Amino acid sequence: MARIPLVTRDQIVEKEQPAYDAFMRSRANRPNIGPYSLLLHMPEMAQRLEALRTYLRDEASLPPKLQELVMISVAREMSCAFIWYAHAAAARQAGVRGDIVDNIREKRALANLDPEEQTVVDFTRELTNLIACYAVLAYNMNTYELEAPAHPTEKALAM
Repeated sequence: MARIPLVTRDQIVEKEQPAYDAFMRSRANRPNIGPYSLLLHMPEMAQRLEALRTYLRDEASLPPKLQELVMISVAREMSCAFIWYAHAAAARQAGVRGDIVDNIREKRALANLDPEEQTVVDFTRELTNLIACYAVLAYNMNTYELEAPAHPTEKALAM
């Protein structure tokens, strides 16, 4: 169960209902589940994130098969059940072999990937974990307002 309740249109302040409506139209009135059901507490943010997601999916140079492979690899690396739910079947439909999907889910070694698939999986795993590691560090340091000491050659990051 989500830590915050899912939001309905009736719960959105009136001035934000047009953004809520536009977002729901952009999603073809699909059921209000998943990450956007949480983000809809902030309809404008949900709308902008959906635009980014659509751009990345529709304008990407990666074919759908490799996009789905990235998504299920991220889902596994981040232990995100909802992304897995949303993309495992889609990965199979896009041409990712069933044994690859199953082995990613079970954290087993992957065998006989073609070179593109292997590159995508390796890069995704490495990058996802690197980003996650530094995101956690940054969240903690920022939460506790840890100040950085002066560096002898680099200017400080502007806040």
